[in-house]
Amino acid sequence: MPLVKIKEKYQVTLPAAIRKQLALQVGDLLEVKLKGTDIVLKPKAVIDKTPAWERLLAVLAAVHQQNRGIDPAQVERDVLEAIRKVRQRGPRQAQRRAR
Repeated sequence: MPLVKIKEKYQVTLPAAIRKQLALQVGDLLEVKLKGTDIVLKPKAVIDKTPAWERLLAVLAAVHQQNRGIDPAQVERDVLEAIRKVRQRGPRQAQRRAR
């Protein structure tokens, strides 16, 4: 397990292997939590809710259009399950697949 040193202004440098594994880049946001005596850093993405909801509703409308004859509630459950899977992979992997 690599060690990092707290520098001036309480800054630390994340090891390159960890940055690469999580596809972290300069400017990315990390959520900081204290779990007992452990400091936990978790990559986070910030999005504007209004455009995100508009995009989601547009996608749902297109999905419903393509799946006429299938129960709309089932289609929405499938979409939510797909979203859950993407969220489990993390934001960087999801962005790569979307390209």
